[in-house]
Amino acid sequence: MSVRNLLVLFFIAILAHVAQGAEPNHWSKLDKATIEGPRFDVPLGYSPDLKRFLVLGGRTHSGEYKKPRPYDVLALDRDAGQWENAYPKGKDWGPKFGPCQAPAWKDERFHFKDAEGNGRPNWTVYGTFSLGQKYDYDPDTKTFVFYAGGRTFCYDPAERTWTDLAPKSDPQKDLGGVLLWSSMCYDRHNQRFVLFGGGNVQSERGDPGTWTYTPSSNTWTQLKLDKQPPQRANARLVYDSVNKKVVLFGGDRLDQLIADTWTFDVVAQKWEDKKPMRSPSPRGGHALLWLPKAKKVLLLGGYTYASPVGYCEGLYAPLPLEAWTYDVATNKWELVKRFEMGKDAPASRHNFFLSAAVDDSDTVVALGDGTWICPVDASQANEAGAAKWGVAAGATVRRTGPHDPAWFQQGMPAADAAKVDAELKDLPANQWVQRPTPKLPRPNMDWGSAVFATDLDLIVRFSGGHSAYSGTAPQVYDVKTDRYSIPFAPEQPLEYVYSNDQVNGEWSFQGNPWMTGHTYKSTGYDPHLKSLIFVPHAYTYFFDPKASKWSRSTARSPHRPNFYTDTVCTTPEGAVLWASKVGGGAGLWRLDGASRIWKALPLTGTLPAQSPDCHGMAYDSQRDRLLFFSSVDKNKGEVMGYDFKNGKAKELNAAGKAMAALPSRETIYLPELDMVMVGARASLNGKLLWLLYDCGKNAWFGAELAGDDPVGKALGAFNNSMGLMYDPHRKLVWAVGQNSRVHVLRLDSKSLKLVELK
Repeated sequence: MSVRNLLVLFFIAILAHVAQGAEPNHWSKLDKATIEGPRFDVPLGYSPDLKRFLVLGGRTHSGEYKKPRPYDVLALDRDAGQWENAYPKGKDWGPKFGPCQAPAWKDERFHFKDAEGNGRPNWTVYGTFSLGQKYDYDPDTKTFVFYAGGRTFCYDPAERTWTDLAPKSDPQKDLGGVLLWSSMCYDRHNQRFVLFGGGNVQSERGDPGTWTYTPSSNTWTQLKLDKQPPQRANARLVYDSVNKKVVLFGGDRLDQLIADTWTFDVVAQKWEDKKPMRSPSPRGGHALLWLPKAKKVLLLGGYTYASPVGYCEGLYAPLPLEAWTYDVATNKWELVKRFEMGKDAPASRHNFFLSAAVDDSDTVVALGDGTWICPVDASQANEAGAAKWGVAAGATVRRTGPHDPAWFQQGMPAADAAKVDAELKDLPANQWVQRPTPKLPRPNMDWGSAVFATDLDLIVRFSGGHSAYSGTAPQVYDVKTDRYSIPFAPEQPLEYVYSNDQVNGEWSFQGNPWMTGHTYKSTGYDPHLKSLIFVPHAYTYFFDPKASKWSRSTARSPHRPNFYTDTVCTTPEGAVLWASKVGGGAGLWRLDGASRIWKALPLTGTLPAQSPDCHGMAYDSQRDRLLFFSSVDKNKGEVMGYDFKNGKAKELNAAGKAMAALPSRETIYLPELDMVMVGARASLNGKLLWLLYDCGKNAWFGAELAGDDPVGKALGAFNNSMGLMYDPHRKLVWAVGQNSRVHVLRLDSKSLKLVELK
């Protein structure tokens, strides 16, 4: 063979070597290794026995299984540069590579049988579910063990079988809730798994603490430790087999990202805050891997916070992909290299883990915008880069702008209470006026109401969910100064921000309630506790504006929680709840301020039908009764009265009810007029009239109100993001409208023009 041909073959070999990711600390994209169809929470692992990287499932949409797509379990064929469908033995569901026709599942619940009865976990789960990094490889049993959806299960890569291990107890069963955002790794010394981190469980800290799972006995055990790291989400664990320690770095506390390093000594059963001289920057969702050759921990990728305020904008952003190593013995982090995402390295997900795994030769495979491979040389260190991009141990990152309580005071002139008082006294009659509030909360706080804290002259609002604000901090408006504030930096529930689903759970790391899908009328005010009441969870939550903090009931609420229909009304004797009973039907309960327990009210008769935005309740102080309003079914426009003295509810057959069949979520009693004002408008002769129910005449009227109407011209009858409130001290009506704009109204009965609705 000629020298020329030898050189050609040599360079071809070199290029092929590089294409397979052979150049140290250089990422190569495997162009053929695509995985069609969206997958989230993708578990990626390496089987040292098969010498193959494996994709072990991953959440997806049920609709994806109605069309051909790659199988759940995939094995990387490095020679072909493609993901191979790792079907169960004996199954012929399609080609070796590419889309196949594997059976789908009958529903979107998490279980282990597909439509044909094959044993495999359902990855098309709808609702609150998180795998996170709650899985790792067990070299003793040669299986991958998972913990997700309250189930402990494993995958045997040699046999290609899934097994539901079904232990008698586990963290979720013992603590309550749905455990999200945790991590676990295998402790080879004790031959058991260690789990830490995550939240949404019903412990005092809102996290599970430290648990172990022992495969040989199929048991979970909670470790009772004197010292543990602070709560966090999306912080991965990895086991250092040389020093016999589990390493934990950083994570998302949901209101701040952190850059702390902890180790758990599996022999001494003890956590230690390491405080190295320098750390990678604060982050969550990073990969943390043990390099078998280098005997060091490798950190890759992660996300940081973003602080936008527009509609459905992302609150997370991927960090530039950095490779850091950590030496447990020397307690030192070193930067190996910083890459440019998408061009020479995989991109991290916005608020999920970077899926990555490493083989015996320290070669890493990661999933980002495709499949990438990189052999890691941990001996290389970029000191200049570490100094530039590293941070002090324990550094944090928080969101800015309206996500930061300090923002509401920044650059603001001193509030002038005397000027505000004069403006409110000089309001025109029967005309809506928008207040010139200099800084409004963001993002949008839609699909909910607001309450007036009469003792403190504050408007308190906790609304949003779904495609609106999803944080845990209420918004507080000071009537005396025309200023908004928030009590603390809100915690954001990661992938449930702006999602079509809510967090199926109770409280956060700080003990604050999760926002429900929306809040509708599930907030109210209790005059004894001087707190906002939030009722659509299993527990009742109380926000004290003076203390700027939430607390919760010790006992579960007696009703069947439903954020669509739970309705709260203020009475002098305590807040009243109109909701569904656990066994069916509707009930009434009044909150006992001393015990913070809901006590059932006697009820004879059937209350009106409930539907989101379409029903409401007000307290008639002149007659000591509740008034119920509904525009649902046969109750359209009807008014029902409930007498506290005898516990009887009856229809009042109000005059004009046919024209009053409008959304009646926002209802307030006006003692000066002896009327109930409803936050909706009827259309009559081309005019939009605000609904008013005359309690004495038992009749519906309409009033045309001038000014900057909080419902808004384009919305017609009703604004689902408006809260309507009565201010008894100033005898004013307040409304918090779209995007938290504050409106105020002074009603004058002498000049108010009423139109009888017929």
